[in-house]
Amino acid sequence: MPHCIVEYAAPLQNQIDISSLIESLFEGMVDTGLFDRATIKVRAIASDHFMTGSDKQLYMHTTVKLLPGRSPQQKELLGARLLEIKTQALAGTAMLSVEVVDLSEAYFK
Repeated sequence: MPHCIVEYAAPLQNQIDISSLIESLFEGMVDTGLFDRATIKVRAIASDHFMTGSDKQLYMHTTVKLLPGRSPQQKELLGARLLEIKTQALAGTAMLSVEVVDLSEAYFK
C-alpha cells in the first residue's frame, strides 16, 4: 500500500539514473521489513520549474504515504533508510529530504 513519491529538480536527470534510484528506493522499502513487496508503489515526478532559496539549487524530496498504524520508530527507520539511499546516489549534488506521513482515515483504496 505505501506510496513513495519522489519529486526532483528536472536537471538531476542529467546527473543520475532516476530509474536505478527508483529501484533502489523500492528495494530499500522492502529491506525494512515493513511492507509486502507486492503492495509498494514508487514513482518519480520531475519539476521543470522550481525555485530554491536565492539560487536554483537542485533538490529531491520524497514523500511516503502510509495507512495509519506504523509506530514512530518504524517511520523513522523507513525515512532514514530512504535518505541514506538518496545520499549515496546523489553524493552532495542536491538538497535531500524525506517525509513519512499517515494517510487520512478517510482514504479509500
